[in-house]
Amino acid sequence: MDHTYRNPILKGDYSDPDVIRVGNDYYMISSTFTYFPGIPMLHSTDLVHWEHIGYVAESLPWPVYDRPNHKKGIWAPCLRYHNGYFYVYVCAPDEGLLAFRAQRPEGPWRMYHAANETGWIDPTVLFDDDGQVYLVHAWARSRSCIDSRLYLHRMNAEGTKVIDGGREIFHEEFRHPTTEGPKLYKRNGYYYIMAPAGGVKTGWELILRSRTIEGPYEQKVVLHQGNSLVNGPHQGGWVDTPQGEDWFIHFQDIYAYGRIPHLQPVHWVDDWPLMGEDINGDGIGEPVMEYPTPKTDLPMPDARPYTSDDFTGDRLGLQWQWQANPRREWYSMTENPDALRLNTCTIGGTETLFSAGQFLSQMMQSYDFDMTVRLTLAAEEPGDRAGLAMMGYHYRYLSLEKTAQGYLLQLVKGDARDFPRGHQEQVHEETLESVLLECPEVWLRLQVRSDFSGSIPKCLTQFAYSTDGDDFRLIGDVREASAGGWVGAKPGIFAANFEGRISPGYADFLSCVIKEIK
Repeated sequence: MDHTYRNPILKGDYSDPDVIRVGNDYYMISSTFTYFPGIPMLHSTDLVHWEHIGYVAESLPWPVYDRPNHKKGIWAPCLRYHNGYFYVYVCAPDEGLLAFRAQRPEGPWRMYHAANETGWIDPTVLFDDDGQVYLVHAWARSRSCIDSRLYLHRMNAEGTKVIDGGREIFHEEFRHPTTEGPKLYKRNGYYYIMAPAGGVKTGWELILRSRTIEGPYEQKVVLHQGNSLVNGPHQGGWVDTPQGEDWFIHFQDIYAYGRIPHLQPVHWVDDWPLMGEDINGDGIGEPVMEYPTPKTDLPMPDARPYTSDDFTGDRLGLQWQWQANPRREWYSMTENPDALRLNTCTIGGTETLFSAGQFLSQMMQSYDFDMTVRLTLAAEEPGDRAGLAMMGYHYRYLSLEKTAQGYLLQLVKGDARDFPRGHQEQVHEETLESVLLECPEVWLRLQVRSDFSGSIPKCLTQFAYSTDGDDFRLIGDVREASAGGWVGAKPGIFAANFEGRISPGYADFLSCVIKEIK
């Protein structure tokens, strides 16, 4: 029986995906910027259904990441497999090229600082047939004043260190502006660089090919939006299957919902890849929305990303990420075996949720859902708060705080102004509504609904609360969620002291239930 799939294959914010095949198994990674642990590792047996199996980077070894540093960190990683090792390459734009290596995709991973350079982004590596190892990367204009250029370097045989100064192999700032996100491959004697150009929301997929690694490279656009609904079709990775098929996974930016992955068929014509479907007969593909599922000899998997959590076990679920390098004192899974305990012990102080490292979030995995958490607050110092939030540059949260009059439930909005590199964001929070409660236990709910009726998708949110888990009361009005620093809006939970105090207070989260609304 033939099956079909529909794009997107995942509704989570898996930005800048890269994909490989090892035997009958497929693995995919994506950008995570300054949310940690970073670089999720996903596994599939059919390229459509994916399961989250681990992370590559638990943290980054620089103090700047001990606090939220939006738009920094892990940009566009590359995934490779060679001689029994999995490799992940990523450029932190201010710290240089990092190489991670492991024998199992779940880890443990060892990190190498492969090049201490500023301005490098979007690395891709090829282990060539003759033992040479090549690196190609793009540039961040914000750091280097260089744009739309690709550089080639050689690496050591282990793929853990850059060993030359490199050379420019592509520069097309006017014809293909914002060329970035390259992926380097070899097929039928050609070297291929697959790279998006034209901008995240408006661009196209460009193919460069050459008989020699140094070039010169021929050029061809092979995928664009055309008359489809898929704007931008942006960077991703090519993979073949044991059955002889070829596929390309890329992302589409849909504003507050983030950058979601699509799967496109690939057909080779005169040694050029044609991605999607050639609707107009001009050799340029358009994204498909529905297509026959990749052939496989294995049964259809029942894999899906994690969302809800009952907080049992001795470690956090894979769906959760902190807003900075994790600190062990932020939480406990054992002090209350029936709950996740988030401590309010703010190290270094915080006055806003935007600047709190201990905001614990996850990706949205559907467009319409309710997220309900049950918490009990044990406050010790003025300013101890715990609650539920939807993070972005314009964010809101519903929090509980102990006061002299009782337990104050507050709906707060925050606005962060995005400044160029080198300038600290200015963040302002204000309380929109408040309700006085009698007890420290409360159920908080975030309602998320989509609106795709206009040219820009909207992610609409509203909060509600309950003191018994059954009768929920709405608080505040419906507001549109906002993307963050190159990430979609992120729902999450927190406990922190908002007066900068180091407090022994805490909040126990007994459950997090995410119900998809069909």
